[in-house]
Amino acid sequence: MPALSEAIGMAKAMGNTGLPYIISFMIRDNGKLIDGTTIHDAILKIDDATEQKPICYMTNCVHPTVLIKALSYPFNKTKLVQEHFGGIQANTSQLSPEELDNCCDLKSSDSISLACEMMKLYRYCNPKIFGGCCGTDNTYIEEVAKRIASGHIP
Repeated sequence: MPALSEAIGMAKAMGNTGLPYIISFMIRDNGKLIDGTTIHDAILKIDDATEQKPICYMTNCVHPTVLIKALSYPFNKTKLVQEHFGGIQANTSQLSPEELDNCCDLKSSDSISLACEMMKLYRYCNPKIFGGCCGTDNTYIEEVAKRIASGHIP
Protein backbone atom coordinates (compact mmCIF):
# COMPACT_ATOMS: atom_id res chain seq x y z
CA MET A 1 0.00 0.00 0.00
CA PRO A 2 1.61 3.29 -1.07
CA ALA A 3 -0.97 5.48 0.69
CA LEU A 4 -2.55 5.50 4.14
CA SER A 5 -6.07 5.86 2.73
CA GLU A 6 -5.66 2.65 0.71
CA ALA A 7 -4.19 0.80 3.68
CA ILE A 8 -7.08 1.83 5.94
CA GLY A 9 -9.60 0.73 3.31
CA MET A 10 -7.86 -2.63 2.90
CA ALA A 11 -7.62 -3.13 6.67
CA LYS A 12 -11.33 -2.40 7.15
CA ALA A 13 -12.28 -4.77 4.32
CA MET A 14 -10.05 -7.53 5.65
CA GLY A 15 -11.22 -6.96 9.21
CA ASN A 16 -14.80 -7.55 8.05
CA THR A 17 -13.83 -11.04 6.84
CA GLY A 18 -12.78 -12.19 10.30
CA LEU A 19 -9.58 -13.63 8.80
CA PRO A 20 -6.13 -12.74 10.13
CA TYR A 21 -4.35 -10.34 7.77
CA ILE A 22 -1.19 -8.31 7.27
CA ILE A 23 -0.85 -4.80 5.84
CA SER A 24 2.27 -4.20 3.78
CA PHE A 25 3.49 -0.72 2.87
CA MET A 26 5.58 0.65 0.05
CA ILE A 27 8.03 2.97 1.78
CA ARG A 28 10.85 5.33 0.98
CA ASP A 29 14.20 5.61 2.72
CA ASN A 30 12.93 8.81 4.38
CA GLY A 31 10.87 6.60 6.71
CA LYS A 32 7.53 7.34 5.08
CA LEU A 33 4.99 5.71 2.82
CA ILE A 34 4.85 6.98 -0.75
CA ASP A 35 2.11 9.44 0.34
CA GLY A 36 4.35 10.95 3.05
CA THR A 37 2.85 9.24 6.12
CA THR A 38 5.40 7.95 8.63
CA ILE A 39 5.40 4.23 9.35
CA HIS A 40 4.52 5.00 12.97
CA ASP A 41 1.56 7.20 12.03
CA ALA A 42 0.30 4.67 9.48
CA ILE A 43 0.27 1.88 12.07
CA LEU A 44 -1.37 4.13 14.67
CA LYS A 45 -4.09 5.37 12.29
CA ILE A 46 -4.89 1.91 10.91
CA ASP A 47 -5.09 0.45 14.42
CA ASP A 48 -7.38 3.32 15.47
CA ALA A 49 -9.61 2.87 12.39
CA THR A 50 -10.15 -0.89 12.71
CA GLU A 51 -11.77 -3.26 15.16
CA GLN A 52 -9.85 -6.31 13.95
CA LYS A 53 -6.28 -5.12 13.70
CA PRO A 54 -3.65 -6.61 11.36
CA ILE A 55 -1.54 -9.34 12.93
CA CYS A 56 1.46 -7.26 11.85
CA TYR A 57 2.69 -4.69 9.37
CA MET A 58 5.48 -5.07 6.88
CA THR A 59 6.92 -3.58 3.72
CA ASN A 60 7.27 -4.80 0.18
CA CYS A 61 9.18 -3.87 -2.94
CA VAL A 62 12.09 -2.25 -1.07
CA HIS A 63 15.68 -3.27 -0.46
CA PRO A 64 16.54 -4.15 3.16
CA THR A 65 18.95 -1.19 3.36
CA VAL A 66 16.04 1.12 2.54
CA LEU A 67 13.98 -0.42 5.35
CA ILE A 68 16.80 -0.13 7.88
CA LYS A 69 17.21 3.54 7.04
CA ALA A 70 13.43 4.11 7.16
CA LEU A 71 13.12 2.48 10.58
CA SER A 72 16.10 4.41 11.96
CA TYR A 73 14.35 7.81 11.96
CA PRO A 74 13.29 8.92 15.46
CA PHE A 75 9.63 9.17 14.38
CA ASN A 76 9.70 5.43 13.55
CA LYS A 77 11.89 4.26 16.46
CA THR A 78 8.86 3.87 18.65
CA LYS A 79 7.52 1.06 20.78
CA LEU A 80 4.48 0.89 18.47
CA VAL A 81 6.62 0.24 15.38
CA GLN A 82 8.93 -2.16 17.22
CA GLU A 83 5.98 -4.23 18.46
CA HIS A 84 3.93 -4.25 15.24
CA PHE A 85 6.37 -4.21 12.34
CA GLY A 86 7.10 -7.78 11.29
CA GLY A 87 8.55 -8.33 7.84
CA ILE A 88 9.80 -7.52 4.39
CA GLN A 89 9.27 -8.73 0.86
CA ALA A 90 12.60 -7.49 -0.44
CA ASN A 91 13.40 -5.95 -3.77
CA THR A 92 16.92 -6.70 -5.04
CA SER A 93 17.61 -3.06 -5.94
CA GLN A 94 18.18 -0.04 -3.72
CA LEU A 95 16.74 2.30 -6.37
CA SER A 96 13.52 4.23 -5.74
CA PRO A 97 10.27 3.18 -7.45
CA GLU A 98 10.61 6.09 -9.87
CA GLU A 99 14.18 5.13 -10.80
CA LEU A 100 13.14 1.51 -11.34
CA ASP A 101 10.10 2.49 -13.42
CA ASN A 102 12.36 4.19 -15.95
CA CYS A 103 14.90 1.36 -16.29
CA CYS A 104 15.31 -0.52 -19.53
CA ASP A 105 16.94 -3.49 -17.80
CA LEU A 106 16.77 -5.31 -14.46
CA LYS A 107 18.64 -3.55 -11.64
CA SER A 108 19.54 -6.19 -9.14
CA SER A 109 22.04 -7.21 -6.49
CA ASP A 110 23.21 -10.82 -6.35
CA SER A 111 21.61 -13.34 -4.00
CA ILE A 112 24.52 -13.42 -1.56
CA SER A 113 24.61 -9.62 -1.21
CA LEU A 114 20.87 -9.44 -0.66
CA ALA A 115 21.01 -12.26 1.91
CA CYS A 116 23.75 -10.40 3.81
CA GLU A 117 21.64 -7.24 3.85
CA MET A 118 18.63 -9.24 5.02
CA MET A 119 20.72 -10.55 7.93
CA LYS A 120 21.66 -6.97 8.85
CA LEU A 121 17.94 -6.21 8.89
CA TYR A 122 17.37 -9.31 11.03
CA ARG A 123 19.89 -8.03 13.58
CA TYR A 124 18.42 -4.52 13.44
CA CYS A 125 14.73 -5.26 14.03
CA ASN A 126 14.22 -9.06 14.14
CA PRO A 127 11.47 -9.37 11.52
CA LYS A 128 9.53 -12.64 11.44
CA ILE A 129 8.64 -12.60 7.73
CA PHE A 130 11.26 -12.67 4.97
CA GLY A 131 10.13 -12.80 1.38
CA GLY A 132 11.07 -11.66 -2.07
CA CYS A 133 9.66 -9.14 -4.47
CA CYS A 134 11.04 -7.59 -7.66
CA GLY A 135 14.16 -9.30 -8.95
CA THR A 136 14.12 -12.25 -6.55
CA ASP A 137 13.76 -15.93 -7.26
CA ASN A 138 14.39 -19.11 -5.32
CA THR A 139 18.16 -18.52 -5.19
CA TYR A 140 17.66 -15.32 -3.16
CA ILE A 141 15.25 -16.86 -0.69
CA GLU A 142 17.41 -19.97 -0.35
CA GLU A 143 20.41 -17.78 0.59
CA VAL A 144 18.38 -16.00 3.26
CA ALA A 145 16.92 -19.25 4.60
CA LYS A 146 20.36 -20.88 4.70
CA ARG A 147 21.73 -18.08 6.87
CA ILE A 148 18.77 -18.07 9.24
CA ALA A 149 18.77 -21.89 9.58
CA SER A 150 22.51 -22.04 10.25
CA GLY A 151 22.37 -19.25 12.78
CA HIS A 152 24.88 -17.40 10.57
CA ILE A 153 23.66 -13.94 11.34
CA PRO A 154 26.78 -11.79 11.08
